[in-house]
Amino acid sequence: MDRDSDLLKKILLFSQTLRKRKVGVTVDNTVDVLRGISFIDIRERNDFYHLLKFSFVSRREEMKLFDDLFEQFWSFETGMEPLARKGDESQDFAEEEGEALSPGGQTGGFQIRDWTDQFGEEGSHEVASVAYSPDEILREKNFGNLQTEELKKIKEFVITLSQKLARLLSRRWKRGRRGDRLDLRRSIRHSIKYGGEIVELRMRQSKPKPPELLFLCDVSGSMDIYSQFALLFIYGIQNAYPHCETFVFSTRLSRITPLLKRRGFEEALSLLSRKVLDWSGGTNIGAALHQLRENHCGLLRSGRTFFLIFSDGWDRGDSALLDCEMKNLKKKVRRLIWLNPLKESRYYQPLCRGMATALPYLDDFLPCHNFRSLNNLAHLLA
Repeated sequence: MDRDSDLLKKILLFSQTLRKRKVGVTVDNTVDVLRGISFIDIRERNDFYHLLKFSFVSRREEMKLFDDLFEQFWSFETGMEPLARKGDESQDFAEEEGEALSPGGQTGGFQIRDWTDQFGEEGSHEVASVAYSPDEILREKNFGNLQTEELKKIKEFVITLSQKLARLLSRRWKRGRRGDRLDLRRSIRHSIKYGGEIVELRMRQSKPKPPELLFLCDVSGSMDIYSQFALLFIYGIQNAYPHCETFVFSTRLSRITPLLKRRGFEEALSLLSRKVLDWSGGTNIGAALHQLRENHCGLLRSGRTFFLIFSDGWDRGDSALLDCEMKNLKKKVRRLIWLNPLKESRYYQPLCRGMATALPYLDDFLPCHNFRSLNNLAHLLA
């Protein structure tokens, strides 16, 4: 039982290491490996190698990197012996990769809830927890409490997450029993349990038209730190996904889609703060929604548009106007999502005028105060 547990932990650790080196390993891939080991002789090096390679590698350019990491990570002596021993090379390699194991090699509640892969090829759910990452605490930390070095790391996380979501939304094919296109990768992976013989073909079918994302981000004074991370998340999507529009508002509405494209984020943020004249001003949500409906109504499609509002709901405008605009907006979009950084507190109640007015029209009311909340949003959209 202990040997099985050690092997499981090493496979999970290896998959995390591949992700850190930008190999596109998903939770589904890891689950396939864990299922596949029961169908091979674990003592045979080649069988184990090919199981991992077929499951984890999906692009030609990843093959050499996989081979190099495989040789470094796994220790083979008598036949196939991939289990960790105290002080062995794979343990040293894991420590070099920054994997924080607790004292004595124990894994104190180690979680494989890796933010880059909580949603797999078709938006799969999280796997049960068996591994711990030192980044878990950082991902749970409120954006307003981050230190300088933590800010840099979280920004990298957010960009990677948004780009992964954009690639997922852009896919034109999905799994299907009666699809019209062969899914060779899944067919090969499925063949492992038959000894490598492809006895059942897996197919793909075309997806419906991709959803259109419309972001409305509050850049008033009370949203300063949170709006920066919201815009960073949007920036990553905007530059990799064509069906996306972005607006910001404080006392007036500004379309910023062109300003977010083909620039570094810091440069884009600096440009935005100069171009948007009411940046860090007051808040008039109803007036912003009215301007959007009057000037950009063509962007709202009831069957395809996901409308996302990033705001704390503090509104100085006319509540009757906000109520009217929210009612109209609800009819014109597929899904209406409000993300509020204050919602993270268990004591929070949406009692302020703007939030209380908008709440009855929302499909989803979610927090957006840390990386984990943005990851949950990506999972929802996927």
